[in-house]
Amino acid sequence: MSRVDHHKKPYDEGTLNKLEIFSSYVESWLPTFIMQPHIPEVNIVDFFAGLGYDSEGQPGTPILILNKINGFFNLLMNRNTKINLYFNEYKIHKYEKLIENCESYLQQNKRLLKFVTIHFSNKDFNEVYYELIDKTLNCPNLFLLDQSGIKFTNQKNFNTLLQLKTTDFLFFISSSFFKRFNEREEFKDHIHLDEEALKVNPYNFIHRLVLEKYQSLIPKGSDLKIFPFSIKKNSNIYGIIFGSKHIRGVEKFLQIAWNMSKINGEADFDIDEDVAKEQYELNFDNFTTTKPPTKIEIFQKKLESFIKENSKVTNHDLYYFTYEQGHIAKHSKEKLSELRKIKKIYFKGHPRISWNPINNKNLVTFKWID
Repeated sequence: MSRVDHHKKPYDEGTLNKLEIFSSYVESWLPTFIMQPHIPEVNIVDFFAGLGYDSEGQPGTPILILNKINGFFNLLMNRNTKINLYFNEYKIHKYEKLIENCESYLQQNKRLLKFVTIHFSNKDFNEVYYELIDKTLNCPNLFLLDQSGIKFTNQKNFNTLLQLKTTDFLFFISSSFFKRFNEREEFKDHIHLDEEALKVNPYNFIHRLVLEKYQSLIPKGSDLKIFPFSIKKNSNIYGIIFGSKHIRGVEKFLQIAWNMSKINGEADFDIDEDVAKEQYELNFDNFTTTKPPTKIEIFQKKLESFIKENSKVTNHDLYYFTYEQGHIAKHSKEKLSELRKIKKIYFKGHPRISWNPINNKNLVTFKWID
C-alpha cells in the first residue's frame, strides 16, 4: 500500500486523529520538564517530519509542535528552558519545504528564537536514528516516529528505545500489514506475529496483537510501559504505540486517549462493540436478560477484587493499579464512590488518585468492610 502524499491531498480523518494525539501529548509533556529548574533543555525528535502542512494548509507535526511551544511562552520566560527540535525528512523536496515552512513560522513568532533551536536533517531513518539518539542522551526526550508501514519499528530499533532513560515515544505503525503480509520474509525480518493468533482474533484487534508482540520484547524488571491506540482508515487498521518509563507519562497519555475515545480509550472506533452491550441480551433458556460487561465495567470489577483481596490499600496503590491497567482515575473514583455508598469500603475524604498527592505522599487508606 502506498502512502498518501499529503503535499497533494489533505489529511484524512484518521490522520487528523493521530495528529491530535501527537500534539496533545506534546502539550502535556512540555510543562512537566519546563517547570523543573534543574532541567536546562529538552529535545523533541520527529524522525519522519514531512513538510509541515498538508495540501490545504492543515499543520503537520512540526508546525503543531511549534504551536504548542508558543503556547508556553510565558512559562519559558520564567524558566528559560532551551528546546531542541530535531526534524528529519528523507525526501529532498519535502525537506526543503519543511525548512521553508518552519523558518517562516519562526520569523512570524520571533520571540521563540530565544528558546527554540531547530536541527534539520535529510537522512535515511536507519542512519539518523542512532545519530540522534547519541545527540540526545543527556536530556529528557520525546520521540515521534510517524512512519509508513512497519519496517522502522523492528526489534533492533525497539530494543534501543528500551535502553533510553528519560525518553517517551509515540510511534505510528500500519498494523493491518501484519494480517496481510505476516508470512513474507521481509516481515519476518522485522516483527513477526504468531500466525494462529492472527487467524483466531478479530481483524479489529490486530493492533492489540502488535502491542502484545512488543510487550513480549520488554525484559522483566523494565520500567517501560506501552499502550496502544488503534485508528481505522477505510478497511485498514493503523495504530499508535506509546511508551514511557514514568507513570506520570502513562497518566498523561491515557487521559488523552480516553478523552478521544470515552468508550474504550484505545481506538477511534468501537473496538469491543461496547455500545451494543448497552442493549440487554435475552436468554431464552432461563427467560432472563444479561448484559455483557463493557471494558470499563471489567476494570471496575478488577478494582473491587484488588481492594477485597488486599483488605487495605492506599491511593498510591490504586493510582498505579489504575494506570497500569490502561484506565484513568475517573473510572476508579466512580467505583470507589459506589463501593463506599453500599458500605463495602471505608475511606476518609477524597480518593486523591492523581500524581501530586502520590508524589507528595498525601496518602488515603481504603479498607474493605467484611
